[in-house]
Amino acid sequence: MKRVESVESIKVRSDTKRRLIQFRAKLEARLGRRVSLDEAISYLLDSAESPDVEELAAAVAEVRRLVKPGELTAELRRSRSQDEAGS
Repeated sequence: MKRVESVESIKVRSDTKRRLIQFRAKLEARLGRRVSLDEAISYLLDSAESPDVEELAAAVAEVRRLVKPGELTAELRRSRSQDEAGS
């Protein structure tokens, strides 16, 4: 016999709902099947709790601590100019 879980409602702003529905559409395209809003929310929560996400966030925070604002952009532009000049 199939177990029926309780269903509860939550309130979200219309903009948040629109973004969630857009995310669900992208997830459906990636998975090649229909996805419920509940499954989309679970996917987002699982992704946010992933060790990879935590490691990435820690790495980004460390870079932000070590690098002055605009420094990475300036370095990227310098490197690109060198590449285009054939250096």
